[in-house]
Amino acid sequence: MEKLYSLTGMEQKFELPYWVKEHFNKEKFHLILHPRSKGSSREWGISNFEKLIQLLPTERFTIYITGTKQEGESMPGLLKDLPDHVIDLSGKLSLEELISLIQTCDGMVACSTGPLHICAVSGKHAIGLYPPMRPLHPGRWKPIGPEVKIFSIDKNCNDCRNGGNCPCIENIRPNEVAEYLIGLTEETKIQTINI
Repeated sequence: MEKLYSLTGMEQKFELPYWVKEHFNKEKFHLILHPRSKGSSREWGISNFEKLIQLLPTERFTIYITGTKQEGESMPGLLKDLPDHVIDLSGKLSLEELISLIQTCDGMVACSTGPLHICAVSGKHAIGLYPPMRPLHPGRWKPIGPEVKIFSIDKNCNDCRNGGNCPCIENIRPNEVAEYLIGLTEETKIQTINI
């Protein structure tokens, strides 16, 4: 596993913009939420991400929302009137800056997307949200890394094959994900990289 990181070529770290750096506090868990997948995977649903934000204690978490500019425009409800500890970075980072943010933060919550795999191979807490449906299930697409946690419901998911919303992934409860994340802040030392 240790060799995997060096093989990715990601040991080069790009500079984060100053307006991102100013949000870093070593006493908090820095969490990236990446709600969209550009259609490459089933999505958890914006309302679940909204609930997750509400469940995470503000004194323990700084939350960064990432995605493309178009993805940001597709989630106006989530990005409206954000509390101070939630920062919208959708459409504001280059790929290199996103990778640097992932390498600097403590973890990420996302469905099966490239950024989640980057998070996992960077040795960060990669929390994946997956439908149980083949071929999209975690048995095939789970990221590889030392700190990977997968949430998926235990049932057949053939009703979701027609595209659109997927009740199976949307039924993963935000409080389960929040409990896991809060546990990370209690059980482990926050490992934010110095910036």
